[in-house]
Amino acid sequence: MTDATAAQLLSMDQAWDRRDTAPGQARAAAQAQVGTAARTQALVVLAYLDWRTGQLSQATEHVTTAISTLRLGEPSVWLGRGLNILAALHSTLNRPDRAVELYEEQVSLARHIQDPELTATALHDLAVELRHSDPQRARAHITEALNTFRQLRSPFGVAIAHANLAEFDRDEGDLPGAYRHVQRALHYAHLDQHPHLEASLLSTLLVVLPAQAPQRERRRTRQRLEYLRTHSDNPELRATVALALAEHAPSGEAAELLSSALDDLQPLGDHVLLPELHERLSQNYSAQGHHEGALHHLQETLAYVRRTHVAERRQNIQTFEVLARIQALQDQAREERQRNHELQTHLQELRALNARIRELSRTDHLTRLANREHLFSEGHHLAQTVTPYTPLSAALIDIDHFKLVNDTWGHQTGDLVLQRVARMILDVTRPGDIAARYGGEEFVLLRAAPVEHLEGSCHDLQQLIRLHPWEDIAPGLQVTLSIGLAQTTEPQFDTLLGHADRRLYSVKRAGRNAIHLRD
Repeated sequence: MTDATAAQLLSMDQAWDRRDTAPGQARAAAQAQVGTAARTQALVVLAYLDWRTGQLSQATEHVTTAISTLRLGEPSVWLGRGLNILAALHSTLNRPDRAVELYEEQVSLARHIQDPELTATALHDLAVELRHSDPQRARAHITEALNTFRQLRSPFGVAIAHANLAEFDRDEGDLPGAYRHVQRALHYAHLDQHPHLEASLLSTLLVVLPAQAPQRERRRTRQRLEYLRTHSDNPELRATVALALAEHAPSGEAAELLSSALDDLQPLGDHVLLPELHERLSQNYSAQGHHEGALHHLQETLAYVRRTHVAERRQNIQTFEVLARIQALQDQAREERQRNHELQTHLQELRALNARIRELSRTDHLTRLANREHLFSEGHHLAQTVTPYTPLSAALIDIDHFKLVNDTWGHQTGDLVLQRVARMILDVTRPGDIAARYGGEEFVLLRAAPVEHLEGSCHDLQQLIRLHPWEDIAPGLQVTLSIGLAQTTEPQFDTLLGHADRRLYSVKRAGRNAIHLRD
Protein backbone atom coordinates (compact mmCIF):
# COMPACT_ATOMS: atom_id res chain seq x y z
CA MET A 1 0.00 0.00 0.00
CA THR A 2 1.44 3.39 -1.02
CA ASP A 3 1.70 6.34 1.38
CA ALA A 4 -0.96 8.17 -0.67
CA THR A 5 -3.35 5.22 -0.41
CA ALA A 6 -2.70 4.91 3.32
CA ALA A 7 -3.37 8.62 3.79
CA GLN A 8 -6.74 8.33 2.07
CA LEU A 9 -7.80 5.71 4.63
CA LEU A 10 -7.30 8.11 7.53
CA SER A 11 -10.36 9.47 9.29
CA MET A 12 -10.65 13.24 9.51
CA ASP A 13 -9.85 13.15 13.23
CA GLN A 14 -6.67 11.24 12.42
CA ALA A 15 -5.85 13.74 9.64
CA TRP A 16 -6.34 16.61 12.10
CA ASP A 17 -4.01 14.93 14.61
CA ARG A 18 -1.32 14.61 11.90
CA ARG A 19 -1.72 18.13 10.47
CA ASP A 20 1.65 19.26 11.88
CA THR A 21 3.65 16.05 12.09
CA ALA A 22 2.60 14.66 8.66
CA PRO A 23 0.96 17.51 6.69
CA GLY A 24 1.26 15.67 3.36
CA GLN A 25 -0.71 12.69 4.67
CA ALA A 26 -3.28 14.99 6.29
CA ARG A 27 -3.82 16.89 3.02
CA ALA A 28 -4.17 13.71 0.95
CA ALA A 29 -6.71 12.32 3.42
CA ALA A 30 -8.73 15.54 3.45
CA GLN A 31 -8.75 15.91 -0.33
CA ALA A 32 -10.06 12.35 -0.61
CA GLN A 33 -13.04 13.29 1.60
CA VAL A 34 -14.07 16.59 -0.02
CA GLY A 35 -16.79 14.88 -2.06
CA THR A 36 -18.16 12.80 0.82
CA ALA A 37 -20.29 13.30 3.93
CA ALA A 38 -17.11 14.35 5.77
CA ARG A 39 -16.68 17.37 3.46
CA THR A 40 -16.93 20.06 6.15
CA GLN A 41 -14.32 18.38 8.36
CA ALA A 42 -12.06 17.94 5.30
CA LEU A 43 -12.38 21.65 4.50
CA VAL A 44 -11.33 22.53 8.07
CA VAL A 45 -8.21 20.36 7.72
CA LEU A 46 -7.40 21.88 4.32
CA ALA A 47 -7.95 25.40 5.69
CA TYR A 48 -5.45 24.77 8.47
CA LEU A 49 -2.85 23.38 6.06
CA ASP A 50 -3.38 26.27 3.62
CA TRP A 51 -3.00 28.80 6.44
CA ARG A 52 0.24 27.19 7.60
CA THR A 53 1.67 27.39 4.06
CA GLY A 54 0.61 31.02 3.55
CA GLN A 55 -2.27 30.41 1.11
CA LEU A 56 -4.53 32.85 2.94
CA SER A 57 -7.31 33.41 0.41
CA GLN A 58 -7.72 29.67 -0.20
CA ALA A 59 -7.67 28.99 3.56
CA THR A 60 -10.30 31.69 4.09
CA GLU A 61 -12.59 30.22 1.44
CA HIS A 62 -12.29 26.71 2.86
CA VAL A 63 -12.84 27.64 6.51
CA THR A 64 -15.70 30.11 5.99
CA THR A 65 -17.52 27.58 3.81
CA ALA A 66 -17.03 24.92 6.50
CA ILE A 67 -18.14 27.22 9.33
CA SER A 68 -21.29 28.25 7.44
CA THR A 69 -22.31 24.58 7.23
CA LEU A 70 -21.18 23.66 10.74
CA ARG A 71 -23.22 26.49 12.29
CA LEU A 72 -26.38 24.89 10.93
CA GLY A 73 -25.87 21.83 13.11
CA GLU A 74 -25.20 21.24 16.77
CA PRO A 75 -22.09 22.88 18.29
CA SER A 76 -19.11 20.61 17.71
CA VAL A 77 -15.36 20.37 18.11
CA TRP A 78 -15.01 20.88 14.34
CA LEU A 79 -16.80 24.21 14.55
CA GLY A 80 -14.39 25.17 17.33
CA ARG A 81 -11.42 24.21 15.16
CA GLY A 82 -12.81 26.23 12.27
CA LEU A 83 -13.29 29.29 14.49
CA ASN A 84 -9.68 28.95 15.64
CA ILE A 85 -8.38 28.91 12.07
CA LEU A 86 -10.54 31.89 11.05
CA ALA A 87 -9.30 33.81 14.11
CA ALA A 88 -5.69 33.05 13.13
CA LEU A 89 -6.39 34.31 9.59
CA HIS A 90 -7.82 37.59 10.91
CA SER A 91 -4.78 37.94 13.15
CA THR A 92 -2.53 37.42 10.12
CA LEU A 93 -4.52 40.11 8.26
CA ASN A 94 -3.89 42.53 11.18
CA ARG A 95 -7.49 42.48 12.39
CA PRO A 96 -6.88 41.71 16.10
CA ASP A 97 -10.33 42.83 17.26
CA ARG A 98 -12.04 40.28 15.00
CA ALA A 99 -9.48 37.61 15.94
CA VAL A 100 -10.22 38.15 19.66
CA GLU A 101 -13.98 37.89 19.02
CA LEU A 102 -13.53 34.56 17.24
CA TYR A 103 -11.21 33.14 19.90
CA GLU A 104 -13.73 34.16 22.58
CA GLU A 105 -16.50 32.47 20.59
CA GLN A 106 -14.34 29.33 20.42
CA VAL A 107 -13.85 29.42 24.21
CA SER A 108 -17.62 29.72 24.77
CA LEU A 109 -18.36 26.88 22.35
CA ALA A 110 -15.69 24.63 23.87
CA ARG A 111 -17.09 25.14 27.36
CA HIS A 112 -20.63 24.58 26.10
CA ILE A 113 -19.74 21.20 24.61
CA GLN A 114 -17.53 20.46 27.63
CA ASP A 115 -14.37 19.74 25.63
CA PRO A 116 -11.43 20.60 27.93
CA GLU A 117 -8.75 20.18 25.24
CA LEU A 118 -10.54 22.55 22.85
CA THR A 119 -11.10 24.97 25.75
CA ALA A 120 -7.42 24.96 26.70
CA THR A 121 -6.36 25.45 23.07
CA ALA A 122 -8.76 28.38 22.64
CA LEU A 123 -7.64 30.03 25.88
CA HIS A 124 -4.00 29.59 24.92
CA ASP A 125 -4.43 31.14 21.46
CA LEU A 126 -6.59 33.97 22.85
CA ALA A 127 -3.81 34.70 25.35
CA VAL A 128 -1.20 34.88 22.59
CA GLU A 129 -3.44 37.32 20.66
CA LEU A 130 -3.86 39.51 23.78
CA ARG A 131 -0.18 39.31 24.78
CA HIS A 132 0.68 42.92 23.93
CA SER A 133 -2.74 44.64 24.15
CA ASP A 134 -3.90 43.16 27.49
CA PRO A 135 -1.00 41.25 29.11
CA GLN A 136 -2.73 40.76 32.49
CA ARG A 137 -5.76 39.11 30.91
CA ALA A 138 -3.51 37.14 28.58
CA ARG A 139 -1.50 35.72 31.48
CA ALA A 140 -4.70 34.66 33.28
CA HIS A 141 -5.96 32.83 30.17
CA ILE A 142 -2.70 31.02 29.46
CA THR A 143 -2.32 30.01 33.11
CA GLU A 144 -5.80 28.47 32.99
CA ALA A 145 -4.86 26.69 29.76
CA LEU A 146 -1.65 25.39 31.37
CA ASN A 147 -3.56 23.92 34.31
CA THR A 148 -6.01 22.22 31.95
CA PHE A 149 -3.21 20.76 29.82
CA ARG A 150 -1.67 19.38 33.02
CA GLN A 151 -4.96 17.74 34.00
CA LEU A 152 -5.24 16.25 30.52
CA ARG A 153 -1.66 14.94 30.77
CA SER A 154 -0.84 16.69 27.50
CA PRO A 155 2.97 17.15 27.45
CA PHE A 156 3.00 19.17 24.25
CA GLY A 157 0.25 21.52 25.48
CA VAL A 158 2.08 22.03 28.79
CA ALA A 159 5.34 22.73 26.97
CA ILE A 160 3.80 25.27 24.59
CA ALA A 161 2.05 27.07 27.46
CA HIS A 162 5.31 27.30 29.45
CA ALA A 163 7.15 28.48 26.32
CA ASN A 164 4.68 31.34 25.87
CA LEU A 165 4.75 32.23 29.56
CA ALA A 166 8.51 32.51 29.18
CA GLU A 167 7.96 35.04 26.39
CA PHE A 168 5.52 36.96 28.61
CA ASP A 169 8.17 37.16 31.35
CA ARG A 170 10.80 38.29 28.82
CA ASP A 171 8.47 41.09 27.70
CA GLU A 172 8.19 42.23 31.33
CA GLY A 173 11.94 41.97 31.97
CA ASP A 174 11.54 39.02 34.36
CA LEU A 175 14.44 36.87 33.08
CA PRO A 176 14.50 34.54 36.12
CA GLY A 177 10.78 33.81 35.58
CA ALA A 178 11.39 33.22 31.87
CA TYR A 179 14.26 30.84 32.76
CA ARG A 180 12.00 28.80 35.06
CA HIS A 181 9.30 28.46 32.38
CA VAL A 182 11.83 27.39 29.73
CA GLN A 183 13.21 24.75 32.08
CA ARG A 184 9.72 23.41 32.75
CA ALA A 185 8.89 23.37 29.04
CA LEU A 186 12.07 21.41 28.30
CA HIS A 187 11.08 18.93 30.99
CA TYR A 188 7.56 18.33 29.62
CA ALA A 189 8.15 18.37 25.86
CA HIS A 190 8.73 15.24 23.77
CA LEU A 191 11.65 17.00 22.15
CA ASP A 192 12.52 14.26 19.70
CA GLN A 193 9.06 14.70 18.14
CA HIS A 194 9.14 18.51 18.08
CA PRO A 195 12.62 19.72 17.06
CA HIS A 196 11.33 23.23 16.18
CA LEU A 197 9.95 23.64 19.70
CA GLU A 198 13.20 22.37 21.24
CA ALA A 199 15.25 24.76 19.12
CA SER A 200 13.02 27.69 20.11
CA LEU A 201 13.25 26.82 23.81
CA LEU A 202 17.03 26.38 23.73
CA SER A 203 17.42 29.67 21.84
CA THR A 204 15.38 31.43 24.53
CA LEU A 205 17.42 29.66 27.21
CA LEU A 206 20.65 31.20 25.89
CA VAL A 207 19.12 34.65 26.39
CA VAL A 208 17.58 34.15 29.84
CA LEU A 209 20.29 32.02 31.52
CA PRO A 210 21.20 33.68 34.84
CA ALA A 211 24.67 35.18 35.04
CA GLN A 212 25.47 32.83 37.92
CA ALA A 213 24.43 29.73 35.97
CA PRO A 214 27.25 27.20 35.52
CA GLN A 215 29.16 27.61 32.28
CA ARG A 216 28.57 23.94 31.54
CA GLU A 217 24.82 24.62 31.23
CA ARG A 218 25.44 27.31 28.65
CA ARG A 219 27.92 25.04 26.89
CA ARG A 220 25.47 22.10 26.85
CA THR A 221 22.76 24.37 25.44
CA ARG A 222 25.02 25.55 22.61
CA GLN A 223 26.18 21.99 21.91
CA ARG A 224 22.60 20.76 21.65
CA LEU A 225 21.70 23.61 19.31
CA GLU A 226 24.75 22.86 17.19
CA TYR A 227 23.70 19.20 17.07
CA LEU A 228 20.22 20.18 15.87
CA ARG A 229 21.72 22.42 13.21
CA THR A 230 24.14 19.84 11.82
CA HIS A 231 21.87 16.80 12.02
CA SER A 232 18.55 18.23 10.80
CA ASP A 233 17.43 17.88 7.18
CA ASN A 234 15.08 20.85 7.62
CA PRO A 235 16.69 24.03 6.21
CA GLU A 236 14.31 26.31 8.13
CA LEU A 237 15.26 24.67 11.44
CA ARG A 238 18.97 24.90 10.61
CA ALA A 239 18.62 28.62 9.80
CA THR A 240 16.66 29.31 13.00
CA VAL A 241 19.31 27.62 15.13
CA ALA A 242 22.11 29.41 13.28
CA LEU A 243 20.50 32.77 14.11
CA ALA A 244 20.35 31.86 17.79
CA LEU A 245 23.95 30.64 17.89
CA ALA A 246 25.23 33.70 16.01
CA GLU A 247 23.73 35.98 18.65
CA HIS A 248 26.27 34.71 21.19
CA ALA A 249 29.23 33.88 18.92
CA PRO A 250 32.41 35.84 18.09
CA SER A 251 32.16 38.04 15.00
CA GLY A 252 33.93 35.67 12.60
CA GLU A 253 32.02 32.60 13.75
CA ALA A 254 28.74 34.55 13.66
CA ALA A 255 29.36 35.54 10.04
CA GLU A 256 29.95 31.88 9.09
CA LEU A 257 26.75 30.77 10.86
CA LEU A 258 24.66 33.49 9.22
CA SER A 259 26.11 32.82 5.77
CA SER A 260 25.40 29.11 6.19
CA ALA A 261 21.80 29.91 7.15
CA LEU A 262 21.45 32.06 4.03
CA ASP A 263 22.67 29.17 1.88
CA ASP A 264 20.07 26.90 3.54
CA LEU A 265 17.18 29.29 2.85
CA GLN A 266 18.03 30.51 -0.65
CA PRO A 267 16.29 27.53 -2.38
CA LEU A 268 13.09 28.29 -0.44
CA GLY A 269 12.54 31.70 -2.03
CA ASP A 270 11.47 34.72 0.03
CA HIS A 271 11.57 33.09 3.45
CA VAL A 272 10.50 35.13 6.49
CA LEU A 273 13.95 34.72 8.13
CA LEU A 274 15.86 36.27 5.19
CA PRO A 275 15.60 39.95 6.24
CA GLU A 276 16.88 39.20 9.75
CA LEU A 277 19.78 37.17 8.35
CA HIS A 278 20.75 39.92 5.88
CA GLU A 279 20.40 42.62 8.54
CA ARG A 280 22.55 40.70 11.03
CA LEU A 281 25.20 40.07 8.36
CA SER A 282 25.14 43.76 7.46
CA GLN A 283 25.77 44.67 11.10
CA ASN A 284 28.51 42.05 11.34
CA TYR A 285 30.33 43.30 8.24
CA SER A 286 29.94 46.91 9.36
CA ALA A 287 31.50 46.11 12.75
CA GLN A 288 34.45 44.52 10.93
CA GLY A 289 34.85 47.53 8.63
CA HIS A 290 33.73 45.62 5.51
CA HIS A 291 31.41 48.37 4.33
CA GLU A 292 30.85 46.95 0.84
CA GLY A 293 29.54 43.68 2.32
CA ALA A 294 27.47 45.58 4.88
CA LEU A 295 25.87 47.67 2.12
CA HIS A 296 25.13 44.58 0.00
CA HIS A 297 23.24 42.83 2.80
CA LEU A 298 21.39 46.00 3.77
CA GLN A 299 20.25 46.36 0.15
CA GLU A 300 19.09 42.73 0.17
CA THR A 301 17.08 43.44 3.33
CA LEU A 302 15.33 46.42 1.72
CA ALA A 303 14.67 44.51 -1.49
CA TYR A 304 13.04 41.67 0.46
CA VAL A 305 10.84 44.09 2.42
CA ARG A 306 9.64 45.75 -0.77
CA ARG A 307 8.89 42.46 -2.52
CA THR A 308 7.04 40.94 0.39
CA HIS A 309 5.06 44.13 1.06
CA VAL A 310 3.64 44.08 -2.46
CA ALA A 311 2.93 40.34 -2.28
CA GLU A 312 1.29 40.57 1.16
CA ARG A 313 -0.90 43.49 0.09
CA ARG A 314 -2.04 41.61 -3.03
CA GLN A 315 -2.80 38.49 -1.01
CA ASN A 316 -4.65 40.46 1.67
CA ILE A 317 -6.85 42.09 -0.97
CA GLN A 318 -7.63 38.66 -2.44
CA THR A 319 -8.47 37.36 1.03
CA PHE A 320 -10.81 40.28 1.76
CA GLU A 321 -12.54 39.62 -1.57
CA VAL A 322 -13.09 36.00 -0.54
CA LEU A 323 -14.54 37.13 2.81
CA ALA A 324 -16.97 39.43 1.03
CA ARG A 325 -17.99 36.78 -1.49
CA ILE A 326 -18.81 34.26 1.23
CA GLN A 327 -20.69 36.75 3.42
CA ALA A 328 -24.01 35.66 1.91
CA LEU A 329 -23.41 32.08 3.08
CA GLN A 330 -22.61 33.32 6.58
CA ASP A 331 -25.80 35.42 6.63
CA GLN A 332 -27.87 32.41 5.58
CA ALA A 333 -26.32 30.29 8.32
CA ARG A 334 -26.92 33.05 10.86
CA GLU A 335 -30.62 33.22 9.94
CA GLU A 336 -30.95 29.47 10.37
CA ARG A 337 -29.38 29.63 13.80
CA GLN A 338 -31.70 32.47 14.72
CA ARG A 339 -34.74 30.32 13.92
CA ASN A 340 -33.42 27.43 16.00
CA HIS A 341 -31.96 29.18 19.04
CA GLU A 342 -33.60 32.21 20.66
CA LEU A 343 -30.55 32.98 22.75
CA GLN A 344 -28.33 32.83 19.68
CA THR A 345 -30.71 35.28 18.05
CA HIS A 346 -30.11 37.91 20.70
CA LEU A 347 -26.36 37.40 20.57
CA GLN A 348 -26.25 37.73 16.80
CA GLU A 349 -28.41 40.88 16.86
CA LEU A 350 -26.08 42.43 19.41
CA ARG A 351 -23.02 41.61 17.30
CA ALA A 352 -24.69 43.04 14.19
CA LEU A 353 -25.53 46.22 16.09
CA ASN A 354 -21.96 46.58 17.32
CA ALA A 355 -20.67 46.12 13.78
CA ARG A 356 -23.14 48.76 12.55
CA ILE A 357 -21.99 51.20 15.20
CA ARG A 358 -18.36 50.65 14.17
CA GLU A 359 -19.34 51.17 10.52
CA LEU A 360 -21.24 54.38 11.26
CA SER A 361 -18.26 55.79 13.15
CA ARG A 362 -16.25 55.79 9.91
CA THR A 363 -19.01 56.46 7.34
CA ASP A 364 -20.54 59.69 6.02
CA HIS A 365 -24.28 59.39 6.77
CA LEU A 366 -25.49 61.03 3.53
CA THR A 367 -23.29 59.45 0.85
CA ARG A 368 -22.33 56.19 2.64
CA LEU A 369 -18.71 56.83 1.66
CA ALA A 370 -15.91 56.93 4.23
CA ASN A 371 -15.99 60.09 6.32
CA ARG A 372 -13.15 62.61 6.66
CA GLU A 373 -11.81 61.08 9.89
CA HIS A 374 -11.58 57.60 8.37
CA LEU A 375 -10.01 59.04 5.21
CA PHE A 376 -7.17 60.65 7.15
CA SER A 377 -6.68 57.63 9.41
CA GLU A 378 -6.40 55.21 6.48
CA GLY A 379 -4.59 57.72 4.29
CA HIS A 380 -1.80 58.26 6.80
CA HIS A 381 -1.54 54.48 7.24
CA LEU A 382 -1.28 53.86 3.47
CA ALA A 383 1.26 56.66 3.10
CA GLN A 384 3.57 54.85 5.52
CA THR A 385 3.71 51.85 3.15
CA VAL A 386 4.71 53.65 -0.08
CA THR A 387 7.93 52.90 -1.94
CA PRO A 388 9.32 54.19 -5.25
CA TYR A 389 7.69 51.14 -6.84
CA THR A 390 4.34 51.31 -5.01
CA PRO A 391 3.19 54.95 -4.87
CA LEU A 392 -0.03 56.22 -3.33
CA SER A 393 -2.30 58.25 -5.63
CA ALA A 394 -5.14 60.63 -4.79
CA ALA A 395 -7.97 62.24 -6.77
CA LEU A 396 -9.63 65.33 -5.26
CA ILE A 397 -13.08 65.61 -6.88
CA ASP A 398 -15.29 68.71 -6.74
CA ILE A 399 -18.88 69.12 -8.02
CA ASP A 400 -18.85 72.29 -10.15
CA HIS A 401 -21.14 75.18 -9.11
CA PHE A 402 -22.77 73.09 -6.40
CA LYS A 403 -23.97 76.16 -4.52
CA LEU A 404 -26.01 77.07 -7.61
CA VAL A 405 -27.69 73.64 -7.44
CA ASN A 406 -28.78 74.25 -3.83
CA ASP A 407 -29.86 77.83 -4.53
CA THR A 408 -31.84 76.92 -7.67
CA TRP A 409 -33.42 73.56 -6.84
CA GLY A 410 -33.10 73.32 -3.06
CA HIS A 411 -31.00 71.36 -0.60
CA GLN A 412 -33.02 68.17 -1.03
CA THR A 413 -32.02 68.09 -4.71
CA GLY A 414 -28.46 68.95 -3.70
CA ASP A 415 -28.37 65.98 -1.34
CA LEU A 416 -29.63 63.70 -4.11
CA VAL A 417 -26.86 64.97 -6.44
CA LEU A 418 -24.26 64.22 -3.74
CA GLN A 419 -25.62 60.70 -3.34
CA ARG A 420 -25.65 60.02 -7.10
CA VAL A 421 -22.07 61.29 -7.53
CA ALA A 422 -20.92 59.19 -4.55
CA ARG A 423 -22.51 56.09 -6.08
CA MET A 424 -20.71 56.71 -9.39
CA ILE A 425 -17.40 57.18 -7.58
CA LEU A 426 -17.94 53.76 -6.00
CA ASP A 427 -18.65 52.35 -9.48
CA VAL A 428 -15.08 53.19 -10.60
CA THR A 429 -13.28 52.02 -7.46
CA ARG A 430 -11.13 48.90 -7.27
CA PRO A 431 -10.52 46.49 -4.36
CA GLY A 432 -8.34 48.26 -1.81
CA ASP A 433 -9.38 51.80 -2.86
CA ILE A 434 -10.67 54.30 -0.31
CA ALA A 435 -13.53 56.56 -1.44
CA ALA A 436 -14.45 59.33 1.00
CA ARG A 437 -16.46 62.49 1.34
CA TYR A 438 -13.84 65.17 2.00
CA GLY A 439 -16.33 67.88 2.91
CA GLY A 440 -19.31 69.66 1.34
CA GLU A 441 -19.27 68.83 -2.36
CA GLU A 442 -15.68 67.51 -2.38
CA PHE A 443 -14.67 63.84 -2.48
CA VAL A 444 -11.34 61.96 -2.36
CA LEU A 445 -10.43 58.67 -4.06
CA LEU A 446 -7.19 56.97 -2.88
CA ARG A 447 -5.44 54.10 -4.64
CA ALA A 448 -2.15 52.29 -3.89
CA ALA A 449 -1.03 52.44 -7.54
CA PRO A 450 0.63 54.85 -10.01
CA VAL A 451 -1.45 57.95 -10.68
CA GLU A 452 -1.96 56.96 -14.33
CA HIS A 453 -4.14 54.06 -13.14
CA LEU A 454 -6.26 56.45 -11.11
CA GLU A 455 -6.47 58.89 -14.04
CA GLY A 456 -8.19 56.20 -16.13
CA SER A 457 -10.81 55.67 -13.42
CA CYS A 458 -11.40 59.43 -13.23
CA HIS A 459 -12.05 59.57 -16.99
CA ASP A 460 -14.55 56.72 -16.51
CA LEU A 461 -16.19 58.73 -13.74
CA GLN A 462 -16.46 61.83 -15.98
CA GLN A 463 -18.13 59.65 -18.63
CA LEU A 464 -20.67 58.31 -16.09
CA ILE A 465 -21.43 61.89 -15.03
CA ARG A 466 -21.95 63.04 -18.65
CA LEU A 467 -24.29 60.14 -19.47
CA HIS A 468 -26.39 60.35 -16.29
CA PRO A 469 -29.98 61.66 -16.82
CA TRP A 470 -29.70 64.60 -14.42
CA GLU A 471 -32.87 66.23 -15.80
CA ASP A 472 -34.85 63.32 -14.34
CA ILE A 473 -33.99 64.80 -10.94
CA ALA A 474 -34.78 68.41 -11.85
CA PRO A 475 -35.51 70.09 -15.24
CA GLY A 476 -32.46 71.94 -16.49
CA LEU A 477 -30.09 70.31 -13.98
CA GLN A 478 -26.59 69.54 -15.29
CA VAL A 479 -23.65 68.25 -13.25
CA THR A 480 -19.92 68.35 -14.05
CA LEU A 481 -16.81 67.56 -12.04
CA SER A 482 -13.38 69.14 -11.63
CA ILE A 483 -10.64 66.72 -10.58
CA GLY A 484 -7.08 67.21 -9.34
CA LEU A 485 -4.70 64.23 -9.35
CA ALA A 486 -1.41 63.61 -7.54
CA GLN A 487 0.80 60.77 -6.35
CA THR A 488 3.51 60.37 -3.72
CA THR A 489 6.34 57.98 -2.97
CA GLU A 490 7.01 59.69 0.37
CA PRO A 491 5.11 59.01 3.65
CA GLN A 492 3.43 62.44 3.56
CA PHE A 493 -0.35 62.09 3.19
CA ASP A 494 -1.13 65.77 3.87
CA THR A 495 1.37 66.80 1.20
CA LEU A 496 -0.29 64.41 -1.29
CA LEU A 497 -3.69 66.03 -0.68
CA GLY A 498 -2.09 69.47 -0.99
CA HIS A 499 -0.75 68.65 -4.46
CA ALA A 500 -4.13 67.29 -5.55
CA ASP A 501 -5.85 70.40 -4.15
CA ARG A 502 -3.59 72.78 -6.12
CA ARG A 503 -4.31 70.91 -9.33
CA LEU A 504 -8.04 70.97 -8.59
CA TYR A 505 -7.97 74.73 -8.31
CA SER A 506 -5.98 74.95 -11.55
CA VAL A 507 -8.93 73.16 -13.20
CA LYS A 508 -11.38 75.61 -11.64
CA ARG A 509 -9.38 78.62 -12.79
CA ALA A 510 -9.25 77.16 -16.31
CA GLY A 511 -13.03 76.80 -16.56
CA ARG A 512 -13.85 73.57 -14.61
CA ASN A 513 -15.16 70.19 -15.91
CA ALA A 514 -11.69 68.69 -16.48
CA ILE A 515 -8.95 66.53 -14.96
CA HIS A 516 -5.54 67.98 -14.06
CA LEU A 517 -2.70 65.48 -13.61
CA ARG A 518 0.58 67.37 -14.02
CA ASP A 519 1.69 70.90 -13.24
